[in-house]
Amino acid sequence: MGYLVLQTSNENKDSIIIDGQQRFTTITMIILAAIKAIQKFVDKGIDLEENTERIKILKNIYIGNTDPVSLECDNILVLNRNNNGYYREYIVKLGELKLRNTTYTEKLMKKCFEWYEKHLTGKFDTGRQYAEFITYIVDHLYFTIIKVSNEMNAFRVFETLNARGVQLSSADLLKNYLFSLVDNTVEHPGRIKDLEEKWFALTKNIQAEKLPDFIRYYWNSKYKTVRANDLFKAIRDKIKNATDVFTIVTEMNSYSDVFMALRNADDELWHGENEISDNIRLLILFGLKQPYSLLMAAYKSLDTRDFNKLLKDIIVISFRYSVICGKNPNDIERVYNNIAIQITTEKIYDKKRLKEVYIDDNEFVPIFSRKSFVDNSRNNKIIRYILGKIEKFSGGTREVNIDGNTDTIEHILPQNPDETWGEDYNFDNLIYRMGNLCLLEKVYNNELKNKPYADKVILYNKSAFISTKQISEDYPIWNESTINHRQQKMSNCAKSIWKIEF
Repeated sequence: MGYLVLQTSNENKDSIIIDGQQRFTTITMIILAAIKAIQKFVDKGIDLEENTERIKILKNIYIGNTDPVSLECDNILVLNRNNNGYYREYIVKLGELKLRNTTYTEKLMKKCFEWYEKHLTGKFDTGRQYAEFITYIVDHLYFTIIKVSNEMNAFRVFETLNARGVQLSSADLLKNYLFSLVDNTVEHPGRIKDLEEKWFALTKNIQAEKLPDFIRYYWNSKYKTVRANDLFKAIRDKIKNATDVFTIVTEMNSYSDVFMALRNADDELWHGENEISDNIRLLILFGLKQPYSLLMAAYKSLDTRDFNKLLKDIIVISFRYSVICGKNPNDIERVYNNIAIQITTEKIYDKKRLKEVYIDDNEFVPIFSRKSFVDNSRNNKIIRYILGKIEKFSGGTREVNIDGNTDTIEHILPQNPDETWGEDYNFDNLIYRMGNLCLLEKVYNNELKNKPYADKVILYNKSAFISTKQISEDYPIWNESTINHRQQKMSNCAKSIWKIEF
């Protein structure tokens, strides 16, 4: 079962599990699920006395002794403060598992236990067989145990294991390194507890699986860009003592609110800032994380007006660079992070530094004029966004809700064309081209289906969208040439809509 790293002391027999918590917890879940299967025999009155005694013995050996007064179990395994309450009150007691008002990790624990319960229920015919199953598991799982006496030795073990291919996340390594730098001696009582509380607050705000990403974005907002694999080494080289530790953990707590808000356009941090909220929604729609370090730095160092300006510029940059041109995200992240460092140190936003990743018109227009989007829910929102902006640029007043379904995306050359559309089309290359798409009210789109172009334009003329009405005025027929021509016109609009004046 791999390495089990335990931190022990001479004062008592308890050990802190430095590495192996999940394996230990999972094995305990399997044992508890098997004990619950025996409990079901008891509930049915099957071998009542023997199975009741089995449950008592198995719990005493593997789970913990029950206090005769409180009837609470003195658990052998104690989880961290995030999860121990749920484990103690629901998992160990083998009752109904609470679902509402539970944390992300508590839901995972519940899911894990239920998985084993499902697969063990009915597996054996008697309580004795379940007891033999538990004994077999315990006797046939082996760990390589490493015992350490303090946090520094634990950290060194972590480093060694990681170097040998036992992959721990940068957040795991960082936590143990930071704790190794903080002593808890008589001269400084309670330091570890203080640090633990700060770290708990951080992990509570940011879900565990997002923590390594957050730490990297935070670091890159202040220092030279590092990739995920180099993050721990970079922090270790910079953080050398307890003062550094408390500084970085306190700062990360401060930055964590901004990080989480960048992932949620409706976060209370944007309350009353509708334009910022709308642009955060676009950032999420585009699927972009590269600007996080820059935006975190900007929020902490600039006023709201300059933060808003920067965010709007990033949307334009991102639209040209990523959404339309599909360029390498690593290159843009480097530029963003360099600007983040300048903002952090100098408290100013220099727009000209974005010019390095701004796709100029000579490159942007030809790519936009050939752009197509595969049909999926995310791309359909992006298409609504693009067509809505072009509609507004053309003088239209109707607002387009990219998340709504009142206004639909009409494929002028339909997605499933019949013989009335002829056989001269290269359908696959044309259907999802921007030039073949327009906005249309749902009530009209439902009537169209695969009707010929001459019938479609009659309904286009009824639309409230100016850009849709123009189709019948500009194009008496619909073919590959007209699609190309219309998309070229759209690209000329786009270069003026998504533009930064340097």
